[in-house]
Amino acid sequence: MCSEHGGADATTTVDDIAKLCFTILTKFSFLNNKLHSPLYHRSSLLQKPQPPPVPSPRLWTSADMLFNSETSTPSDSVTVETNFDVIVVGGGFSGIMAAYNLTQAGHKTLVVEARDRIGGRSWSRLLRSNPDAVVEMGATWINRTSQTVSYALCDEFGLEMAEQYEKGDVVDQDPLGNITRGPNGVTGGDEDAGNDPGEPSPVEAFFLALGLAAEQHDIRDFEAFDEEEDVLMSEWLVQKLGDVGKSLEVKLSCDWLSSVLVGRGCEEVGAHYLLDYIKSGNGLMSLVSDLAGAQAIKVKKGTSSMTDALANAMPEGSIMLNSPVVDIIQHTGGQVRVTTSPGLEYTAKKAILAIPTNTYTRIRFTPPLPPNKRALLTRTKPGIYAKAILSYAAPWWREAGLAGKFQSLVGPINFSWDTSEVDAGQYSLAVFVTGDTAAAWHLLTDLGREEAVVEHLAELAGSELAGQARNLTEFNVVEWTKEQWLWGGPTSSMGPGMLRNHGKALREPFGDLHFGGGETAYEWKGYLEGALRAGMRVAEEVVEKLGRHE
Repeated sequence: MCSEHGGADATTTVDDIAKLCFTILTKFSFLNNKLHSPLYHRSSLLQKPQPPPVPSPRLWTSADMLFNSETSTPSDSVTVETNFDVIVVGGGFSGIMAAYNLTQAGHKTLVVEARDRIGGRSWSRLLRSNPDAVVEMGATWINRTSQTVSYALCDEFGLEMAEQYEKGDVVDQDPLGNITRGPNGVTGGDEDAGNDPGEPSPVEAFFLALGLAAEQHDIRDFEAFDEEEDVLMSEWLVQKLGDVGKSLEVKLSCDWLSSVLVGRGCEEVGAHYLLDYIKSGNGLMSLVSDLAGAQAIKVKKGTSSMTDALANAMPEGSIMLNSPVVDIIQHTGGQVRVTTSPGLEYTAKKAILAIPTNTYTRIRFTPPLPPNKRALLTRTKPGIYAKAILSYAAPWWREAGLAGKFQSLVGPINFSWDTSEVDAGQYSLAVFVTGDTAAAWHLLTDLGREEAVVEHLAELAGSELAGQARNLTEFNVVEWTKEQWLWGGPTSSMGPGMLRNHGKALREPFGDLHFGGGETAYEWKGYLEGALRAGMRVAEEVVEKLGRHE
């Protein structure tokens, strides 16, 4: 129903939206229960020692290797190249994609990355209990239909892919703690959607309004958004639904969906931003689907193998790790000087920022960034997000006829997916803790967070399966909110007015400084696909200025 550039297809009808919303409500039936008490947060989990990272085919340079360990001064025995055509700040998917395309166009390019690895919010790791098995602590899925760049990249580099497991029932928990088990997705058809001739329930009305508004939204014309609707999501609900929008079940449903998608609830996220985010991912059904949507296909060796493949196709010395950028100066005459905290200075004709917008404030810019960019960067909020991988000796949920999807409006687990790789003997559930639930959960001790997640899963699994749910072989977790140089995930969000008034500034170059990163994507912002597309866009932008030297 959505075109490549985000415009609503002319054939989209209200009936189409109604069917889409019925499908979503079938997947998330727990959102439609009548509520009589407020949402409460139970205790939740924290960080354990992490397993070793998946070894890359080739090591890249670390700034730590270039300094004398005793004096913290540059080593006399190492020569550091400091002059480049382009410097890319940030070694996530967007930055690596941009650097790869720039080198393909013949430009001498350096990526400076603050962390000790590339990949950004993608983080594939080896299990301690099974060194042949890879688990994803960050970004996990792609698809072959609407995420064409990701799929083509895997195909080009021969990265093996596997379909997401989706057989079996889903377990849902409503805000009162009631647990139900039901089919995964729609099993009936159009006749099921037409069984209820009466008025939609409050939650059905919410999804109908949200789905229709997202379909009609133009992701390439921020200023066209209705100023009267440019309010918090909580206020938008009342605008669109009246008293229904004030109901507890609608508020909690909106909070859950918003937190799951961007890591912030409807009292913090602007309606414009959430609608834009939904439309950028091809709509609600696409974002929640595990068939042809956002959770369709896994990369067997991990999504980090995608950035590794791109990086290893670049010239030696193209990436400098452990190099947080602290200063960017644009000189007259077309020269940019980039200084990193280890004390190294690099110069280039152009520089690209491909880092989360909430981390720009760690860099001093001379001249200062324009007012529109400053307004955006100082007001965006990173999502509050954590992901835990619960590993087992066997896929007990599959054996019990479950798909591995446990969804809760109580928490700490908000939702989960089966992330097993049978060929490697790796059986796991990825569970996500998001938004306000994650904020409370972050306050617990390491063991307290682990216990909260495991015990909640045992509760969701039921008494007959609780013992198996508790019988882990390994527990790994990443609290993305606490990860240095990222401080949140899966993306940043904006409040009212920001996207309409300043959205264009996200991508606008400033002198010889250009802007990439997943948040600048038109399509699939917050996903690997969006980051890759943003990297391609900003690389082409720079190539148009510098020319090609192939």
